[in-house]
Amino acid sequence: MPEPNPTSVKVSVAPASPAGAPKVPSANASISASASANAGANANGKTVLIAEDDPFISRMYQIKLEGAGFQVIVKNNGRDAFEAIKASAPSLAVLDINMPELSGLDVLSALQGDNFDFASMPVIVLTNSSELSDRNKARSFGAEYLVKAELTPRQVLDMISSKLGLEPASSSGKPGHA
Repeated sequence: MPEPNPTSVKVSVAPASPAGAPKVPSANASISASASANAGANANGKTVLIAEDDPFISRMYQIKLEGAGFQVIVKNNGRDAFEAIKASAPSLAVLDINMPELSGLDVLSALQGDNFDFASMPVIVLTNSSELSDRNKARSFGAEYLVKAELTPRQVLDMISSKLGLEPASSSGKPGHA
């Protein structure tokens, strides 16, 4: 099976609904974004690794980050994320907690076991879990802990930009640039 084109984005479009009726996404209608949507990819020279097993969420953040000039590496399980962090040395990692093979916290623990220098790569744990024990464990590795439901994607993008010493997207006309 051929690899999907990373510059093509599938977007579901809702059919026309009667006035006041909720719009429901349709699997029958879709549009493709042009390659120009990613024209600014890596314009700021920073690479962000996203480790998220939900393809909708990972794709949403990938599009948002690439639009802000970041190169993005997406991994859908903890083991692949661990290997990619070691091999690619991204500028920042965004880890979900609940993932197949290794959780985000297990990834941090494995990196620590390999004497990984957490000061060299900021980590954001972006998860649905609001458990205090998960929050404390993430912070013990120096990671920022964010609960997905409490933030918009723009706020997450601003936090990533800030951690990398770039101007937050919401405060300038040019997102992700210093």
